[in-house]
Amino acid sequence: MWFVMREDHPEARALLPESIPWYLIQGIALIQLYIEERFVEPPMRNKIPYSLLYHQTMSTLASLGEMSAGELASRVLTLSIFHNVSQDDYRILLRHLLSIDHINKTENGGLIVGIAGERVVNNHKFFAVFVENLEYTVHAGSEVLGTIVKPPPIGDKIAIAGRVWVVEEVDHHRHEVYCNLVKGNIPAYFGDVPGDIHTRILEKMYDILSEDKTYPYLMNQAIYRLKEARHTFDNADIVHHPLVNIGGKMWVLFPWLGSYAFLAIERFLKIKCRTRLHLKGLNSLRPYYIMFTMDADEETFFTILEEEAQKDFDPLDLLYEKEVPVFEKYDQYLPDELVRKGFAYGVLDIEGMKKRIHNWANHQPL
Repeated sequence: MWFVMREDHPEARALLPESIPWYLIQGIALIQLYIEERFVEPPMRNKIPYSLLYHQTMSTLASLGEMSAGELASRVLTLSIFHNVSQDDYRILLRHLLSIDHINKTENGGLIVGIAGERVVNNHKFFAVFVENLEYTVHAGSEVLGTIVKPPPIGDKIAIAGRVWVVEEVDHHRHEVYCNLVKGNIPAYFGDVPGDIHTRILEKMYDILSEDKTYPYLMNQAIYRLKEARHTFDNADIVHHPLVNIGGKMWVLFPWLGSYAFLAIERFLKIKCRTRLHLKGLNSLRPYYIMFTMDADEETFFTILEEEAQKDFDPLDLLYEKEVPVFEKYDQYLPDELVRKGFAYGVLDIEGMKKRIHNWANHQPL
């Protein structure tokens, strides 16, 4: 089995985090974790699968015909995958499906598949619950810039037509993205999601960069790039300082967190800490590092993060205003409040984020 990690050669003036071959280090981490611990990323059990809930509701009605709301709930909600879904959530879903004609109520008070729902259920693609790759047309004013797959949330950035753009609006029904030009050359979202990466893998990447161990399966160029990366890691003293100043007011944070905890801390910085730290220009290469400028020093940064993390806040606070993060196949048929709730409570790893912040504040190792 061969693993090929392709990368563009870093420019001589590349900033610190851009000079580390992240995909190579991640590949080594995956191999070593399996060799040493037989570690395989476990499934995420805390998700609230509202998209799948829609699918099971519609397929149950389509196969069994008219059912009362209670009968439907007892058949669907008892499936183990829906252990995090409340009766109230299910009532919200059913009311919404009635309002958009995906289900109808009969004269006897029973529920059946509605006219709009039949168009979904009778499509041959209905039974697959994974999302097919759909292209979204990207617009800037009246200009069409091109197409991307899997558009990012509003406020994130995309690179297209040789420039970087910030996403202002995403229309999932028409498959269109509307954006504005952003100055500068910055890490951007390319519509290419690398998958769900577990925190244990990022922590192993930290170990690989901080140790001197050799790996017999690496070819010469990979050995050379690993040696360069370790030299960079050591020179910047990242092993003791997850927050590194890279000139003036510019800093880079290495959280060593998996995809969902990284996403949580990224939003936490933007929404909860931006004002107190005077954060600006926050950009990320998920889930490896976050770059930004701020009017604070290292000690103040971690103190403020710990203070904000200890406050009692709702996970929904980490969603942007009017954001509806549609990712799963049937999210488009769900009420906005369930899409937002599913993302906030089932995707963002806030506990993992808080644990890491607490360790930083108390100068504890990973």
